[in-house]
Order: sequence, then structure tokens, then C-alpha cells
Amino acid sequence: MLKKILMTMGLIMLAGAAHAQSTPNSKIIVVDFDRVSRESLVGKDIAAQTQSFRLDLEGQARAVQQQLTAEEEELTKQRSIISQDAFNEKVRTFQQKAQKMQADLQGLDRQSGQAMQQANLEVQRALRPIVRETMEAKGANIVLDKALVSHHVAGLDVTTEVIEKLNEVLPSYDVSLPKVKE
Repeated sequence: MLKKILMTMGLIMLAGAAHAQSTPNSKIIVVDFDRVSRESLVGKDIAAQTQSFRLDLEGQARAVQQQLTAEEEELTKQRSIISQDAFNEKVRTFQQKAQKMQADLQGLDRQSGQAMQQANLEVQRALRPIVRETMEAKGANIVLDKALVSHHVAGLDVTTEVIEKLNEVLPSYDVSLPKVKE
């Protein structure tokens, strides 16, 4: 009985050793992709374009709101002057105009979201070969996003190197944001 147990344990240890020999050693590098987005030239460029668009869109939204408020006040003044049917028709026209203006603003916002997704996709396309080259240069076979790592030893974080290479390859990107009316 003892002989069978020892033989089984020996086989398990041999199988474990054989498996360990066939499994490559893991070498990990860490990249802070959030920092890449914040600190790379292209990340800053995209953020600036987006911020400018947002400010323009907010300005247009305020202008639309002011225009609609003025028209609503004028319509309210006309209520006692014109017939009920004429007033109802003007209210319907005003509501349709307000809905169209809101839909236009929402459309611009949706288009900007799509443009941002496209910009991020282009940055990811530029990052893939940079990360792959960095992996090869460091002899790594695993890349982890720093957001997923709670602790790591010095020397594993290659974010600065990735940012420098991205700055060379893709210093800027023209985001195809929709035009906002002045």
C-alpha cells in the first residue's frame, strides 16, 4: 500500500516537473494606459479638441435655450391678441422647432462620441506595435494595464518609454468632430 502511494506521488511529481519544463517563464511589463492617454502628445491633442468642441456645443445649447425662451415669451404675449386657433398653431410650430433644435444638439453630441471612439481606435492602432516592440526589447511575454495591478517591483513599468515612442509615431490626431453653428 505504501509502495503504491509513493509510486503515485512520484508520478505526480514527474508530471508536475514535465509540465513546468513545457511552460515558459513569465516576464511581465506594466503599462499605465490611462497615463498614456493623459500625458502623450496625441492624448493631450485629442483632449484639447474635445474640450473645445464641448465648450462650443455648450455655447450653442445656451444660445438655443435663450432663443426658445424669447420666442416662448413672445408667444405668451400674443395669447390675448390672436384667436385661439392661431395661438394653438403657433404653439405647435414652436414645439416642433424646439424639438428639432434639441434633436440637432443631441445629434452633434452623438457624432462627437463617434468621432472620439474613432480617435481612440487610431491611438490603439498606433500603440499595438509600440507595446509589442517594448515587450520584445524587455523579453516580456505578458503586458498588464497598471489599473489591474495593485503592486509591482521597480523596473516593470514601461509607461514612460511607451509614451515617448507614441509621441514620435503619432504626435497628434485630427478628430473629425462635427461643426457647431456659431
